[in-house]
Amino acid sequence: MNRSFWPDREATGQFLTELCDDLSSDHEVTIVAGPSCHTKDNGARGFRLWSRERRGKVTIIRTWGTRFSKSNLAGRLVNLGTYYLLAAIVAFRLPRPDVIVAETDPPLLGALAAALKRRWRCRLIYNVRDLYPDIAEVTGGVRSPFLLDLLRRGNDYAYQRADLIVTLGHDMARRIVDKGVPTDKVVVVPDWVDCGRIRPLDSNPFRRSFGDKFVVMYSGNLGLSQQLEAVLEAADRLRDDKRILFALIGEGARKKWLEDRARAMGLTNVTFLPYQPLEDLGASLSAADLHLIPLAPGAAGCLVPSKIYGILAAGRPFIAMMEENAEVAQIAREDAVGFVVRPGNVEALVGAIREAVDTPEHLKQMGARARRLAEMRFDRIKVTSMFGAMLAGVAT
Repeated sequence: MNRSFWPDREATGQFLTELCDDLSSDHEVTIVAGPSCHTKDNGARGFRLWSRERRGKVTIIRTWGTRFSKSNLAGRLVNLGTYYLLAAIVAFRLPRPDVIVAETDPPLLGALAAALKRRWRCRLIYNVRDLYPDIAEVTGGVRSPFLLDLLRRGNDYAYQRADLIVTLGHDMARRIVDKGVPTDKVVVVPDWVDCGRIRPLDSNPFRRSFGDKFVVMYSGNLGLSQQLEAVLEAADRLRDDKRILFALIGEGARKKWLEDRARAMGLTNVTFLPYQPLEDLGASLSAADLHLIPLAPGAAGCLVPSKIYGILAAGRPFIAMMEENAEVAQIAREDAVGFVVRPGNVEALVGAIREAVDTPEHLKQMGARARRLAEMRFDRIKVTSMFGAMLAGVAT
């Protein structure tokens, strides 16, 4: 169960689609998903509260839902609420499964899954991709004490009734254990990357479009938890270094604000681009000399930026703009594949970028280590097989 699924371009939907595709070779998989955010229903099939589709061996039950702008909290709540309500109706009508896997889009989906577990007397895996209400408090995305308490109670209910809780990183696992969840109930299964599809490309048309520049890239959601204003401040301090270009690729609730802010600051060394087609992701990620992976202060353990895995596969180093105990920061430091600077420390960010520009051989070695790390630990088939084995173990 998760709102986002194929053909959505959001990371959550893309990873879940790949997981379901891989699991369907050994398991019968049904996904209860919401309406795609990237396709439009032309009304040819008439209005239906839900529909049934197939993607290979995967059965998709897709609910109707509203599509208000994500930049407005009320609109987002309505979008998530319509999915939640219809997903509940659909799920209660389905035959009993062996295992329910609930993700965290929308945030209270685990509580619904816990109620379904009680109805069906089956197993439940709570796959926590975003930790609530923690991330909502950190970003300020939710300020209502009532909503925050509702998120806390709903997730506590899911934690108590889940047979297994899957997290994306050790920092997230520690946060959940600190909430009183037994350690043996929490496992870490990271996200992944298809190392055959994304590989280092030192020369490609997308790279050439930037000219002879050292490209510092952010690729992903331009949202509340990314602390991207610090990137604009760094670009401002580096505006006189004509070697450097900042490329911000993606969409999100703060994109317009960031574009307006860059324009007001007169930043000619910053360019904004839309999401690139999924089939061109390898070329897009390889176009950077250095990637940025920012997190808002306090967000460590609330989520693990999935963009790191594609960056590693593309053989590119990165700057982890986050606390040192964050999962991505630990990878950067322990595997020597990137730099670590504290969130909001613009001076340290500028220093790391300058060091990267001035030490090309060191940067090249980091990139080579990054590619090896992706192949050894984060290749898609290795990680989804791990999830499949865990799933089979819970079901028995």
